[in-house]
Amino acid sequence: MRPFFPLTLHFFGLTSEYKQILLEEIYAVKKHLGFTYTEIMKMPVYERRFFIVTKINEINDMMEKNENSSSSVSTGKGTRTTMISGQSLKGKIKSGEIKDI
Repeated sequence: MRPFFPLTLHFFGLTSEYKQILLEEIYAVKKHLGFTYTEIMKMPVYERRFFIVTKINEINDMMEKNENSSSSVSTGKGTRTTMISGQSLKGKIKSGEIKDI
């Protein structure tokens, strides 16, 4: 006799791929957002993913602001921010162009 609902084994449990994704999400939320394991497991999926996406957007915004602020040079009387490598700094200190503090 043929079963009425021909379901595969994937229907009755999480796939190993999804388990790996779930564990990575749990790790990220626990490490970067400070939730406990119990809080994360009780949290609905949509809520957990909202927190993850919000944190990613926050980090991307901070990185974008840092890139813009470190590369901006003002020609007015304001402050100027430039990047200098370690070797270049050592060379300028040795040549006396910059005094050792």
